[in-house]
Amino acid sequence: MSMRETAPVTPAQIRAGRALLDWSQENLAEKAKVGLSTVRDYEKERRGGDAGATLSIRQALEAGGVVFMAGDAEGNGPGVRLHGALPNVLRRPTKLGRFDALVFEVEWRGGRVEVYLSQEALDDLGGFRATQSEAVYLGLFDERRIQILTAVATAIDTGRVEPDQRVYLKTADFPPRGA
Repeated sequence: MSMRETAPVTPAQIRAGRALLDWSQENLAEKAKVGLSTVRDYEKERRGGDAGATLSIRQALEAGGVVFMAGDAEGNGPGVRLHGALPNVLRRPTKLGRFDALVFEVEWRGGRVEVYLSQEALDDLGGFRATQSEAVYLGLFDERRIQILTAVATAIDTGRVEPDQRVYLKTADFPPRGA
């Protein structure tokens, strides 16, 4: 493992990572599968010895697209940033919109694109056999954020942006489950 992968994660990095993803402490605790008090205590510098919980928190934030940076010999302290190989969400989806799709906006390579993620693709991503509530689809967006944004990047990079600066994602934009 590299120093970046083994360097301790500081409470400030956890707080900053949450801020980059716009996650509450509750969201982080749920995604990391740790107690809310664990997140709160770690962020307030009251707990630091539980390597398992710290690793779970780190992995949850990394799955959301956060990159942890260790301090270096030049005096730069530890920090966080978003993974640069993925589009940045400018406006996250809040409901199923037009055309039964989750609609969200991204920035990618200096451009702004509105993305329509079809309900059919969402059903396939989630392994659903029937229509789900909006809350379930919004939760799936958060759970599969990296996979969804990877598909967005591919669609944009292969020239599938419509003249109105929209991209429509369908089931075919995602590899089959288990592949």
